[in-house]
Amino acid sequence: MKKILVPIDFSDVSRLAAEFAVDLAERSNAEILFLHSIHFNYYSDFPHATGLNLQQMISDVQTSIENNLKEFVESLNTKAAITTHSTSLHLLEAVKDTIKEQDVGLVIMGTKGSSGWAEFLVGSQTEKIVRWADCPVISVPSKTSFDAINKILVPIDLTEIQDEFMNNLAKLQKLFHAKMEFLWVKTPHNIENTEMVTKEFDQLLKKYGFSDASFTIVKNVFPSDGILEQVKELGADMVAMATHSRRGLSHWLSGSMTEDTVNHLQVPAWTFKLDKKAKSIGLSSFKNASGKAEYQKIELLAV
Repeated sequence: MKKILVPIDFSDVSRLAAEFAVDLAERSNAEILFLHSIHFNYYSDFPHATGLNLQQMISDVQTSIENNLKEFVESLNTKAAITTHSTSLHLLEAVKDTIKEQDVGLVIMGTKGSSGWAEFLVGSQTEKIVRWADCPVISVPSKTSFDAINKILVPIDLTEIQDEFMNNLAKLQKLFHAKMEFLWVKTPHNIENTEMVTKEFDQLLKKYGFSDASFTIVKNVFPSDGILEQVKELGADMVAMATHSRRGLSHWLSGSMTEDTVNHLQVPAWTFKLDKKAKSIGLSSFKNASGKAEYQKIELLAV
């Protein structure tokens, strides 16, 4: 990991993400790139401005943002290598382009989370970036330091384990020197032999060189509920998850265990987008599995 991308909007949550990124960069000798999106809706933001008048207004805003970014960096008081960039693109597009063009290895974002209709219709900027980013993303909901990450909970779908995901988890453990608590939430449709599953997964952990790791199986109707309960019970300092990057109607109708969980966590979440073309690591204990592993949560609204 050579470069960390941190979207900044000067809010309290983005500052928390920036401070966490600085802490991480200082420990790993990585460079930080702060990105600010200045996307204008010309019809609503400047309804009476046209021509040269509009260009001057936009120029003034850009100058102000650049000054704010400079002051923001100075206030962090760090020796870490930092660059800043402002863009007129939407934040999501800007992040996607920057990851590709700047060879970004990690995105760190602050998040407030969302709920109810806001979650269903809009979601959060962090949730969208988690779904689309082509590199790991750490979502930071509250003030967190590098030294505070001692135990990482890793909820895992045993039918979709990928080699690259496991290798990145191993790197994550080495980065934080943390204990990895792997978790499988067993839902009602699963009938697998838990003893065989545990034995086989323990062997997988040894294969990927996890030095301090455990595997736990819990039962719950909804995976996200089981995960959130285990975060509290185990005292996890971070959650690390894979995401399927569902899009469009399939995302709205099926939901996403990763994104739903990230939106409700009170600890940082590290997320990794699975490669749709990559082959999953097959576990023999799942060969005769009954039912289809999927995530769907429907909440009744009181009228």
